[in-house]
Amino acid sequence: MTLLIDAIFIGFLQASPLILAAMGFTLIFYLNGFMNIAYAETITFGAYAAILFNAVLGAGFYLSIVPAALSAGGISVLVYLLIFRPAMNRGVQPTEMIILSVGVSFMLRYGLVLVVGQDNLYLVEPNVKYLNILGQGVTNLQLIALGFVALSALSLTALIYRTGLGESVRGLANNYDLAIASGINPHRTSVVIWFVAGCAGGLSGVFSGVFSAVNPLMGWNVILVTIMVTIVAGIGSVRGAVLASIVAGILTAFITLVTKPLYADVVLLAGFIGILSLRGAKRA
Repeated sequence: MTLLIDAIFIGFLQASPLILAAMGFTLIFYLNGFMNIAYAETITFGAYAAILFNAVLGAGFYLSIVPAALSAGGISVLVYLLIFRPAMNRGVQPTEMIILSVGVSFMLRYGLVLVVGQDNLYLVEPNVKYLNILGQGVTNLQLIALGFVALSALSLTALIYRTGLGESVRGLANNYDLAIASGINPHRTSVVIWFVAGCAGGLSGVFSGVFSAVNPLMGWNVILVTIMVTIVAGIGSVRGAVLASIVAGILTAFITLVTKPLYADVVLLAGFIGILSLRGAKRA
């Protein structure tokens, strides 16, 4: 029982960046109908933006969080406007869009390497206070990360299900031609969603970076799990993405506590593949 409680507690903390990444990835996947592999670089750029504001310009860590997220959102929109929207306007199909996104991901990643190099960089952490909650050790920084995740999850859920923008997104995703005929502007809606998704990815990069090191591969290292979480959760389900990320975090923490981190990754991916196989068998 103690092991299970430890796994749940650690899993919630570790799942924070993954939840943010999965929510942003889900929004783009749901709206535009393709898996944007280049979203990995949105996560990475969020972390490097935090490095810029925090370690280079000398702003405090907490003051760097929002500008870093907004910067990642801006980069996300820029990539959409310059690359993905022209491709979609020319009628490029989802499979080709995925291939295009892989190429964009490599271009952005190695472009970043040319500018900043491949060395690990580190955020200047704020004063860390160690707390004891229900017998578990936790830092104030981890609690702040959880707070941002909770706020983001509630905000995105409200955005999709309680606002006119969310209604536009659902309309475009479910019946594009009917949504256009109803007066919905697809380009304006897409720009807003890509910005919101970019901000979520940027926050994921910030909190991933503060708990480890910032390097050009950090987004690429988590994109596979993000994709699997999104697919298992169901396309377009922000709530499902949050739940699947939490389960993935708890499962990873539990296996890590009893074995090794490598085994946790293998079991997690095997579990995702098993779920998708069973789901496909039921549909057949």
